[in-house]
Amino acid sequence: MNRLYVCVALSLLSLIPPAVADEPAAKPRAVEVPYRLTKPKHILVRAKINGKGPFNFIVDTGAPALFVSTAAAKKIGVKPDKNDWGTFDRFEIEGGLVIEKCKGRIETPPQVEGMNALGLAGVELHGMIGYDILSRYRLVIDFTRDKMIWTPLDYKPKVAVGMGGRGGAGGLDLLGSILKTLGSLLGSQASAPVHRRPFLGVELKDDDDNPIVQSVLAEGPAGKGGLRVGDRITHVQGRSVADTGDVSRAVGKRTRGDELKLTVQRGQEKKEITVKLGEGL
Repeated sequence: MNRLYVCVALSLLSLIPPAVADEPAAKPRAVEVPYRLTKPKHILVRAKINGKGPFNFIVDTGAPALFVSTAAAKKIGVKPDKNDWGTFDRFEIEGGLVIEKCKGRIETPPQVEGMNALGLAGVELHGMIGYDILSRYRLVIDFTRDKMIWTPLDYKPKVAVGMGGRGGAGGLDLLGSILKTLGSLLGSQASAPVHRRPFLGVELKDDDDNPIVQSVLAEGPAGKGGLRVGDRITHVQGRSVADTGDVSRAVGKRTRGDELKLTVQRGQEKKEITVKLGEGL
């Protein structure tokens, strides 16, 4: 009888499905964020807020939070609360990095005011992206490239405190006023509002001879035009190109909707590809 119980118990155990090990969590998606340097070598990125823009922001770990200028906030239609904070439904940094329900200060920092007065950025600045946002990502910056890599981290910093009301920047307010006055005396000013630049939809890498297509956005202009990973771009509009910078400059001279003729080396074959440029930030 005992043997019968043991057999029944073993049979029941065999019906229990084996424990499945927890599947490894998906790795956070890294985003390549285009940037450029201002004259004083600040990192400048572009962003849309609530679908409007693009706006120009300085990446500044010294700033405690996101700062959006009062003029930009007015264009977006976001009003500050009694402590000068605002909530932006969608803050989209160029490259595809999106932050939902993003909080930020609505005020024009003196640094931004001063740089705009002197035209140091080459464009009008609309604010700063500070520690509150930057600390949520691992940033990889290679100054030989035109893109940074932002990888999300499982970290949420404490909300910046002690910033209620305006005028909390102390001596920086005076610095901003001095720079603004100096700019008016020198006749310097920020450039006119930027236009959205054309969009190709590829990632290129430099090689010994010509730039090579590293990745193609399937639904982007280049993908629709027939460009493939591994293609070596030899000419743009009939002019030879030696590196990714040559391609970027050629694209930058055009506007959305323009057709761009590319000559590519695909294996042993040369092909002519025509791409209709899209619209970036």
